[in-house]
Amino acid sequence: MSAVPSGSLPSARPDDAGVHPLARPDSIVRPSELAQREEAVAVARKSLHTARQEARSPTPVHRALLRARLRGSVIVQTLLIAVVLTALLVWVQQPLLLFWQETILFWCGLLGIPLAPGAFPGGVLAWTPRSAVTLAPSPAIALGASAVVVVLYGTTYWMRDAMTPVKYLVRALCVLQLIALAFFLVVPSWFAYSVPQHVQSMLSAGYILMLAVPVLISGGYALLRIPAWERLAHPLLLLVYFAVMVPHQAVLHAWLLQHLSVVVMPVLYLCFGVVFDMLIFVALYSWLASRLTPQAME
Repeated sequence: MSAVPSGSLPSARPDDAGVHPLARPDSIVRPSELAQREEAVAVARKSLHTARQEARSPTPVHRALLRARLRGSVIVQTLLIAVVLTALLVWVQQPLLLFWQETILFWCGLLGIPLAPGAFPGGVLAWTPRSAVTLAPSPAIALGASAVVVVLYGTTYWMRDAMTPVKYLVRALCVLQLIALAFFLVVPSWFAYSVPQHVQSMLSAGYILMLAVPVLISGGYALLRIPAWERLAHPLLLLVYFAVMVPHQAVLHAWLLQHLSVVVMPVLYLCFGVVFDMLIFVALYSWLASRLTPQAME
């Protein structure tokens, strides 16, 4: 037999099984597969083109870091609204305190809280006990509060990592309550703060916070590009909310102190008093800011 010239055979080599590549059935590309490959290549090219355009464009900045353009008319309008609302609060101080007094008296009558209205020294609401009520912590209340503190603190060790903020908040409350229990166990006679004084401080702090609301709103939210009616309506809504919340918050504190004694007063005052009111204001302010459109920062 004569030798076959080397150039007459295909250049592809057989695979390990001895089958020539061109002899395999899967070596033939079907039209449908070819169309799919071309479509995939087109999609990849489009994605690459989009990525290059995004890389060339400036990096977007969070709206919290943007600088709004302030206009003179907006500044004047905002300052006028703040002055008018603050003057309105000063003017309606006495009617507001009377409204709070009637609200607290209404709930005290329904809940059996022994508080009665006092005089108005210096325009500030005062309260006096209606009957002699001992609010010192009894041994049963002290023991129950200690058990609750231990149980709550122990549950924080089983909280997931996603609940870390709640974990440390619960621990802080437990430590504060434990300090209050130790204080009333060692020197209970040193605690001269009464329930009427606590209620009075709650109302005074609430009124001071309401005085600060127009200023805080005017210093940030009201300077943005929003309709004029929102600059006036939103602070008014916040003031109405606190005007209703503050007396009910005071009633809740008085009811808890009546049933749990003054041993819980430090926690109520430091964690659920004016600090809690400020956190509510921050939450409401954030909610208003979250409703803004991107055009408000222009």
